Amino acid sequence: FYIHSNLTAMYDKIKLMLYDLPTGYNWQTVLQRTVVKDYFANGTGGKGYWHGRKVIVTETYVSFEGSLPKCLWGHNTRTMSLEDTERCIMMLSEELGVPMYNAEVESLEFAHNFEMSQPPISYLRKLSGIKKFIPNQWSGERSGTAYFDYEGTRIKFYDKMSEAKKKRELPKVGRNSLSNYLLRYEMTLGIDELFELFGKGITANELWDKYVFWKLVAEWFGYYEDIDKLPDDCWDVEFDTLKSAKDFDKWCICIANEGQNLSYYMKYILFKNRKNRLPEDRILHTQFQKRIQEAIKWQKEHFKTSNLMEELTSKIEKYLVWLLEQSADGMSIAEEHRIFSTAC
Repeated sequence: FYIHSNLTAMYDKIKLMLYDLPTGYNWQTVLQRTVVKDYFANGTGGKGYWHGRKVIVTETYVSFEGSLPKCLWGHNTRTMSLEDTERCIMMLSEELGVPMYNAEVESLEFAHNFEMSQPPISYLRKLSGIKKFIPNQWSGERSGTAYFDYEGTRIKFYDKMSEAKKKRELPKVGRNSLSNYLLRYEMTLGIDELFELFGKGITANELWDKYVFWKLVAEWFGYYEDIDKLPDDCWDVEFDTLKSAKDFDKWCICIANEGQNLSYYMKYILFKNRKNRLPEDRILHTQFQKRIQEAIKWQKEHFKTSNLMEELTSKIEKYLVWLLEQSADGMSIAEEHRIFSTAC
């Protein structure tokens, strides 16, 4: 199994906040080390750019927000190792003149691009949702993007080539070797979610620690496993599959659900925005949701797993095997036991 050399890093966009400023810190000096955009009207700081990414410098903190691979290469379609992550953060620290490696990580994107056999939109249609997460209302064909939100966590899938072309962020070298069908799977965690995952806040210099990295890998894969994935197209039904009028009702619900996430639409559009509210509405809403879930269960029982989802799952699993066993950031069994037993 071979992983294409031009596939994206796991770490992408991050937000860092440095509050523990060094002795002799002068915000004007630090800001002048960036491409200065403007100064705040109250005279306490300003905004600039470092390698095209936003830096805010004030009397009390320095912040950085942006894509690490884009800082290094101008695009995020290339593999970024933990060594690259360290190099980027240390370069940021050196060029700003403040220890950004000690900064708190307020949010991070964890992502990978996959070369697929079909256009990414085909796969987006099969991603139904995650329990408790709110899907974007404009998923699938209308946006080329599917994402699911819950508090400070976002799970997102989209057409990477389409986005990179639109932003003109394709690599100058090797762009011809990139597949036209690049599907990106991205996990974004906010500061509270990072604290919950690690039991504490994490700092920038922990991003290249294997324990932190592999905890994030496990979280990223875990969310993928939690996604409800639709079976093959409901229109491929045979008459013999419909054993009763109830089966016909379920089939109709499944067809409607493929075009619109019915559970979400019922709860957040119809039920939430109802005009003449009555106490018994909740009972009726629960009954509707039960019907939808029964239909989805029936669909999974009577329609085979989508070949598209089998392909995507296989690509993700093979990537994780490569990452663990062959990449520079992998671990031996002994190393895995040592790192995680010590950390726990």
